Parts: sequence; structure tokens; C-alpha cells
Amino acid sequence: MSFIKAQNSNLWEEWVEKYGKTFRYHSWFGCYHLGTMDMRAINYVLSNSTIFPKSERNRRALARVLGPGLLSAELHAHKRQIITQNPSFGPAQIRGLAPTFCEKSNQLRDIWLDLISGNPEGVTIDVLQGLGRATLDIIGTTGFGYEFNSLQDGDEDELAQAFAKIFDSDEELTKFKILKSVICGALGIPTEESRRLENNIAVTKRIGKRIVDDKKMLLIQEEKEGAASSARDLLSLLIKSNMAQGTMSDQSMSDEEVLGQISTFLAAGHETTSTSTAWALYALTLHPTVQTKLRQELLTSGLGDSPSMADLEKLPYLDKVVHEVLRVHPAAPMVARQAVQDAVIPVGESYKDVHGISHNEIRVQKWDTVMVPIKAMNRSKDVWGDDALDFRPERWDDLPPLVKEMPGVWGHLMTFVHGNQSCIGFRFAVVEMKALLYSLLRSIEFAIDPEIEIEGKTGIVTRPCVKSQPKQGNQMPLICKPVTRA
Repeated sequence: MSFIKAQNSNLWEEWVEKYGKTFRYHSWFGCYHLGTMDMRAINYVLSNSTIFPKSERNRRALARVLGPGLLSAELHAHKRQIITQNPSFGPAQIRGLAPTFCEKSNQLRDIWLDLISGNPEGVTIDVLQGLGRATLDIIGTTGFGYEFNSLQDGDEDELAQAFAKIFDSDEELTKFKILKSVICGALGIPTEESRRLENNIAVTKRIGKRIVDDKKMLLIQEEKEGAASSARDLLSLLIKSNMAQGTMSDQSMSDEEVLGQISTFLAAGHETTSTSTAWALYALTLHPTVQTKLRQELLTSGLGDSPSMADLEKLPYLDKVVHEVLRVHPAAPMVARQAVQDAVIPVGESYKDVHGISHNEIRVQKWDTVMVPIKAMNRSKDVWGDDALDFRPERWDDLPPLVKEMPGVWGHLMTFVHGNQSCIGFRFAVVEMKALLYSLLRSIEFAIDPEIEIEGKTGIVTRPCVKSQPKQGNQMPLICKPVTRA
């Protein structure tokens, strides 16, 4: 079985059809990979992060690139960082960031309107690139008070360039490259790729340290003067919370951990939302009646150019469309957890092994890996019904009973995972995505060339590309034309 291919296709559903909901296959060094779509088993694994944390190999790989931030922190450090950062991602804080979401969304809208003005038949635009620049500007401003000006200046910023090169997934991940990386990494032999990576990581650390130091100095100065802090970005709130706990507190974060949050914000808050919104526009081109219905709701809402977070939450069809996009097109198709001890996982349905013997539990050994299939669970016919693979926002009017048992932190979906290591920024992502769709769809109609076939390519997230143009990398070319208002 190919794990890499499984992320890029619907092989998981084929495996379940062939082997059943629960199966396992050999991994390295006598360990196993366990795959299961049993809801009770998945809930147990994700709810017990002390037994099933992120795999050590994956965690170290992320730590090398991101530093000891939230995505790469080991279990106890992760818990400490969550406690410190949770207040920054609460509803009140995200509400205060919504104006920036709208400002950058409107800036992107105006750039695209300039490109298509005078062309009633439409102009083809790579919406993935534009959305990437908009979300980069958003996370820069709201995440750590840094102005990338990506929408205005393109890719000229040094930090943006370094980060893009670190997470470039355009290059094909061949078996040879994987083997070369594993062998050279184990022997400590630098490669051309590893040297480039280290150079770009050094850039992110240098600029990130400057950002953190400047924010600390500002907060200390404001405290001395008795002035209320003017900073509202997530990193400033985090540093302020951390300083309030004191350097001797068991719950405070080290300087290195604080620095690691900048790369973490970029990794988690930039790629995911831009890609999800691109998939949303793609889905609306395939379902023009849904696009028309959604646009009608947005145009008749009377909310103007800069709706608040509360305003966006009052738009029921927009909410259904966002739910459906995140169900059908989750950013990450699966996550992995590794057992750090022998364990017994309960199941909701018994299963048969290769010998035809029924089991009511799954026994795993230390270092076995459990694969949690987010995309497959979000599209399971057993859970969502026979039309589970279809994009149909109206399904959210009357959900099947089993959907309400789906583990997850938002919307009966596994998209933002579940448990202690779920996505802390889910509110941020949902409101940002709604702001982008609100601004763009009110002014622009989206369509796609019927000759183009789009497929997903999984790197950090599942990004779109044109199947017949693999060398052109990740892209989402859509035909854009201005909305004609009566």
C-alpha cells in the first residue's frame, strides 16, 4: 500500500471496500500502520493524546522547520502552550480581527476587478495565488503585526520568500527523494536540499527574533508608562499573557517557543485558508445554482463592504456552504498518531481479521501508527448517506443522526481534528474564509474551462493543480467576470 498515494487520491475508500473499516499493514522495524474508520476507535485515539501523541519522527521534522511551536511541541510543552495561547483565539479576540479580514478581502477583490474590467466574457485568473497573497497579508497583520504587503508588492518580502521556499510542495515527492532524505538524514550528510532549507530557516529565525524583541520592548515600555497596550495581534497577546505569568512560572513559554509561533502561525494560518477558499470557489463553479443562491443571500444582506464577525454569522447559506466545503475538501486528508505504549482501542463495530475471527477491540503495540482518515470520514456514506461524495450545502438543514456523533471541534466535522491536539485556530479560519467569500462573490462570478481537470496534490495541505499541467505546479485557474447588478 502507498501512504503517499492514499493522501492524493481516494484509495482509502477503496481499501475500506476491500479490507473493511479496520485494517493494518506492515511498516518499518516490525511496527504496523493501523487504518480505521470506526468512529468510536477514532474518538478514543484522538481523545487520549498521552497514549497516542503525534509521531516523534513527524514532530521532530516539524520542529526542525518551525521551531518548538504549537504544531511541533512535545506533549507536555503542547499543553503548556495551549494554556497560554487559548485566550488569543477566543471569540472576542477573533471578533476584533474581522475588520482586517474584510480589508484584505476587499483589496483582493479590487485587484481582480481591475484585471477583468472591460472584459464581460471573463478573464482567467489563478485564484490560488491571489488567495495565498491575501491570507499571507492577513496572518502577517493579525498574527504578529507584520506587513507583508503581498497583495500590493507580490513576493518581494524576504520573510515571505523564505517561508514559501520552505513549504514549496510543487516538487514531486519521488521514492528516490524520500530514500535519499532518510539515508542522508540518518548519516548526518548534508544535501543541496538540506542546505537550502537551513538557509531559509535561518532567515525566518532572524526576522522572527526581531519581531518578538520589538514587541517585548513595546509592551515593557507601555507597562512602564502605565498605558494600555495598543497591540491586538495574536503574537502580542501571547507575549503579554506569557509576561504576566512570569519567567519562573511552570506555564510560561521560553523565548524560543514564542519565536516558534511565528512560523506556526504562517504554516497553520496561511496555506490552509487560502487553499480551502480556492476549493470553495472551485466547488461553486461546478455548482452554479449554489453560487447564484449564495450570491443572492450576500447581495441582499444589506451588510455593506465590511461586515462584522456577528454579521457573517447571520448568513445561513454562507454557513452551509463553508461547512460543505470543509467537509468535502478538508485541508489535510489524514493525521497520524503513534502509540507510546501497548494499548487496547475500543471499537463501535466488530471486525474480522484475515482468519475470519471477529474482534471487539483493536490491540496495538508500542510505536504502531494509527492513521486517522479525515477526508474519508467526512465523506463516509455510512455516516452522511448515499450522496456523501456530492457537494450539497442543503444537507446541513437535516443531518443524519450519526453525523452528530462525529468527533471534531467544529461543525460535526473532523476537518479541524479532535481532542487536545486539535486546531486551536478553527474560529480564525472559518471567519476568515467567510470574509473572503463574502467580498469576492458579491462582485465576481466564477466559472471554469470545461477542458480543465483539477486534481488535489498533497504537501502540507491538499492544494489544487491542473492535471494536464503538472510542471506548472499548484494553481486554480478560474474564469472571472464582474457581477452585473440590476
